[in-house]
This record gives sequence, C-alpha cells and structure tokens, in this order.
Amino acid sequence: MNDGKNSLNVAEVNESQTKPGFEDVNKVSWLMENLLKDPLKILTGFDRMSTVGFLVNILLINIVCLSAYGVIVGSFSGGVQWYMSPIKIIVGLILAILFCFPSFYIFICLAGIDVKPGKAFLVLLSSVSVFSILIVGFAPIAWVFSQSTSTVFFIGFFHLLFWLISTLFGMRVLLKAASSLKCKNMFYPLFWILIFLITSLQMMTALRPMIGTADTILPKEKMFFMYQWGKLFSETVGNPKR
Repeated sequence: MNDGKNSLNVAEVNESQTKPGFEDVNKVSWLMENLLKDPLKILTGFDRMSTVGFLVNILLINIVCLSAYGVIVGSFSGGVQWYMSPIKIIVGLILAILFCFPSFYIFICLAGIDVKPGKAFLVLLSSVSVFSILIVGFAPIAWVFSQSTSTVFFIGFFHLLFWLISTLFGMRVLLKAASSLKCKNMFYPLFWILIFLITSLQMMTALRPMIGTADTILPKEKMFFMYQWGKLFSETVGNPKR
C-alpha cells in the first residue's frame, strides 16, 4: 500500500513539473523571463521548484545584475570604487531586505493575507529580483552620464532616479502577489513599499561613498539621506565645478 501511494505521489510531482510552461522551472533563464513577463507564474510555481535551487538562482540573478550596475556606478570615480561600489550595493540591498522582512510579514498579515513566513520571503525576494533586473537595464544610460559629467550631484541624481523607478516597477510582483492571495486592504503593502524604499536609500547613504571619493571606505558622520542630498546640492550650487 505504501509503495503504491509513494509511486502515486512521485507521478503527481512529475506531472506538475511537466505542465506546459513549467518544463524549465528550475533554470535561471525561466525565472528571469517570468519575473518580467508573468510574475504570477513564479508564485504558482513555488511548489514545483526546489527551494534551494530557487534561492541559488535568485541570489545569482541579484549578484550578477547588481554587480554589473555597481561597476557602472564605480566607473565615475574609478580607483577603489570599481569594486567597492558593487560590494556596497549588494550588501546594502541584502541588509535592507533582512531589516524590512519582519515589517513586511506583519503588514501583509494585517492586510488579511494568509501566508507562511517562508513563502512571504520568497515573494519579497522575487520582487527585489525584478528591481535588480530593471536597474541593470539602466546601466548603459548610467554609463553615458558617468562619462559625460564630472559633477557628483548630477550623476547621483540620475542613479537615484533609476533606483526609484526600478523599485516602484519591481514591486509590482509584490502587489500582484497580494492581489492573488486575496489581500483585503492594499494600503498595507503599498505603505510597506514606501518603507522599503526609504530604508534602502538610507542604507546606501550609510555605506557611502559610492559616487565620488572619500578618505575612508565608510562615512565617519551619520546622516539622513535627504539631508545628505540637500547638502550635496548646496555644495554643487556654491561650487559648480564640484
């Protein structure tokens, strides 16, 4: 009897993995394509994926994309920024995810979504991965501005703009997941996206400089990201060559 049941379970798993559109479910290419084209397929495919394989693929996508964009960021100043900018961007985003996940889970529970922490974390990672894919798409444009301007504030403004756009559009995975999981109040996930955006910007400020140079790898002074941008703007207006 047990052998019969085990055979039946194996057959069901094999059948689910060979359904049209899920043949390559454990491949990076399938994951990237569906993150952009059909994120809901990722959500429905969690049960068909190897959890370890999914995490490895997600990590690979984020590291490659963020490293590529980080190199472009570092190309503005050169020197140690060639490798420090990619490292800081990757570390900063990982820390932002870890710090924001508890509030993310609480907020989606308040929104009436019945989901386990593990699946909620996979949804969050999927959303961030779309962000990483989108921002590396801006890399060629960022490189053009990096090579054609010498003003830290202006190149920083464009990187900030690309970061905002990628975050807002990347989080569509989260919103689609919330809708598919019968979210009763979309205010909570929308408000959390704002929290994540502010946290990620503050994290990058805490790890500065990524653009320009400094005497130390990490800042000596604590600073809110809006104050830092305001200070940089005033210095740029006062000294146009900066």
